[in-house]
Amino acid sequence: MAAAQQTDFQKNFRLIVEKIFNHWQDLRLAVEHGMGGRNGQQVAIEIMDYTYQYCVSNENITQGELQEVVEELMDQEFNTLCDDDSIPEICRNLLRYKLLAQQHQYPQIEAELSKLPAGKEWLRPDVKITYTPIEGDSSSDEDMDDDDDEEDDEMGQEDEDDAPSSSGRMTRSQTRKQQAQEFVEPEDGWTTVRRK
Repeated sequence: MAAAQQTDFQKNFRLIVEKIFNHWQDLRLAVEHGMGGRNGQQVAIEIMDYTYQYCVSNENITQGELQEVVEELMDQEFNTLCDDDSIPEICRNLLRYKLLAQQHQYPQIEAELSKLPAGKEWLRPDVKITYTPIEGDSSSDEDMDDDDDEEDDEMGQEDEDDAPSSSGRMTRSQTRKQQAQEFVEPEDGWTTVRRK
């Protein structure tokens, strides 16, 4: 019976991890903005899988340990630092739901997770996420570069004010900035997500 309960736990905890990661906005933004390169969605799925395995394989992990693992994965794979406290919140919830799942408290878990906003599952290979590469960019290390060629042509003129370039056209980066006013780009290569 213990083996059947362990299998039941792993199956249910996997669904919990998927639900939490599918609602993690920072991860989705990193993928949509090309921070993981062309395969960013697959990298995000691998991070989710690794986090699940890490939680299941380690009996007594602390929130700090799990947080360190997820922060390191986001930094290494997406060159992204999440400064909005989403990682501590995700880790706290993962460990809490892991404990509740081990205690077979599935109705409570389901009731809490059902309060999350309705959203489409995007961390699956059959779902296509729109990846917005920066013009002229071919590597994931430079994905958030603000059009170096254009800046060189304008002799180092910066586009911090989000105004169209001197030629009158707007870059994709400028268009994205106007469409998503909640994002501020303090430096080349960084996107800041404000707290809730």
